Amino acid sequence: MLFATIVILLAGAGNFAMHRWMLESGHPMVEAATAPMRRVLGRYATYVLEFGLFLGALWMAQGRWFIALILYGIYTAMNAATVALIKGKPRG
Repeated sequence: MLFATIVILLAGAGNFAMHRWMLESGHPMVEAATAPMRRVLGRYATYVLEFGLFLGALWMAQGRWFIALILYGIYTAMNAATVALIKGKPRG
């Protein structure tokens, strides 16, 4: 359980860094995906969602730590794939 908590904490830091990079990239794909949520709920709505996912993973790690670790690992891998996709595509 302690191992899962530490791994989720480290992955969470990486997820927040990737999330910030994606939002600040100005890529049209990111803007199109996040604009409706940010328009309705405010500028930091996506950060609140990211934090909610992080807290949910930490909470879930207290009981079913292996499942929490796998699910948050998949989420982190999807974030990393999105960053790689956005870095590879030109703007506009």
